[in-house]
Amino acid sequence: MHQLAATIDMRKHPRAQLEMPARLRWRGPLGMRLEAAKTIDFGREGLLIETTERCEAGTHVWVAFPFDADAKTAQPETPACVVRIEKPPSPGFRVALHFEGTPRAGVVPGGRERRSFPRVPFALPVSLRAFGLPWPEESMTQDVSRGGVRMTTARRFAVGDDVYAKIAWGDWTRSGEIPGRVVRVESRADLPNSSYVRAIASIAIQWKRAPKR
Repeated sequence: MHQLAATIDMRKHPRAQLEMPARLRWRGPLGMRLEAAKTIDFGREGLLIETTERCEAGTHVWVAFPFDADAKTAQPETPACVVRIEKPPSPGFRVALHFEGTPRAGVVPGGRERRSFPRVPFALPVSLRAFGLPWPEESMTQDVSRGGVRMTTARRFAVGDDVYAKIAWGDWTRSGEIPGRVVRVESRADLPNSSYVRAIASIAIQWKRAPKR
């Protein structure tokens, strides 16, 4: 605990002690897991929360804070990675999170931007399955647009793969499964602020048909 406190004090951006409800989402062996938590302190680069379940260091997570369990609409979720676990004398765990940077838009051949639809950085629950397979993967978007989506995945995809994605939020729910094609694959080694994240890649999908409005 003394080591954790010393690390916090030496940070470039100091953290403020503030207790507020939070919700943690991470990828488990059988799909996405959710846990109610509460913050201990937070700053520009990260967050310290108290949980009842243990997340291993290196786990890619999404945290919503302050979290309103009675909210009728989706709440913003911030991508982060677990950098440290502490077991205090009291029940539960103290989990230190480092916020991930906004995913880069990707390098366009020739240096020209060819997108017709601007992408909005937004973390939303999404299910993805490869063409011909019945079992979807639960994940989160990194950015979305009327022309496509960028998301994280624990499965292997290649450029040109046909997929189906379903975003169960707002107007996107009316579109059901949207057919698309993988147009870019980035390993975590290629992404910024990813040194703590393991076995996760980022893929960009271009829709084959426009989602319903």
